[in-house]
Amino acid sequence: MPRRSSSTRGRGADPEVASALTEIEQVLDTPLAELMDSDEDRAHAAVLTRQADAAPAIARFRKLVAFVGSGRRATQGGKLTRADAIALGDTLGVSAPEHGVVHSMEDLPEVAHLFRWAMAADVVAISGTKVVAGSWSVELERDPLTVWFRAATALLGHGLLDGFQRGWRKHYVEFLDASVPALLAAMIEAGGEAQLAAIQNSAWEQVAESYGYDLDDSSERRWVDRLVQGIVAQLADLGAAERRGPVVTLTELGGALAAAAIALTDDAGNPPSRRSPKRS
Repeated sequence: MPRRSSSTRGRGADPEVASALTEIEQVLDTPLAELMDSDEDRAHAAVLTRQADAAPAIARFRKLVAFVGSGRRATQGGKLTRADAIALGDTLGVSAPEHGVVHSMEDLPEVAHLFRWAMAADVVAISGTKVVAGSWSVELERDPLTVWFRAATALLGHGLLDGFQRGWRKHYVEFLDASVPALLAAMIEAGGEAQLAAIQNSAWEQVAESYGYDLDDSSERRWVDRLVQGIVAQLADLGAAERRGPVVTLTELGGALAAAAIALTDDAGNPPSRRSPKRS
């Protein structure tokens, strides 16, 4: 399967154009780590590649692609069928819903989240009436770092918390999603780590200020704390952060994601806030 494009050379193509296209295809077919100019950059890219390869989310993408195989029947809405969603959930070790009844993929939020995320990253796709492996699925084995960046930035763009309908519907969820680039930037400035409680305090202060809550509103504060834990869990799932007790630490992948998040935010014309979670 071609990585991002198929050859456009033809018998009548101009030799110079054909040569240029060949060079482009060679670049597109070269793992990201091998494109680095210096030994130091290549060594750093190799570390990132190993971390990406070991990320729990990438492992689940691989299981999804293997499950899809040569194609699975898609519903009219472009989802996995109920039977396939249940079977994939079993493969992933996803617990059955509390009510015990699965009517559709939506009743298995973890399966639905992974499927939509993989669709957004073109790791799986819809072709006619089937769910098939997407054009980026081949990169899961050949160049996991490149597909990790694609998946990670797709998740940032859609929102770590609610972008794939995980079930949280608080009105400030999008606000917290939009704060992730600022959180990553603040952690980089703080030396790459922060106390979870400090992150939660900072998030609650911003939510309370923006939405008019009293800082002593413990009920609403619990929701924000839970959502922040969801953000940290998703970053850990990406292999971008590690939580050890009360401390959250960015991995080298997390540092790379922070740079990408800041760039994405800057491109949108909204520079991230620099309010740092204080260490304690």
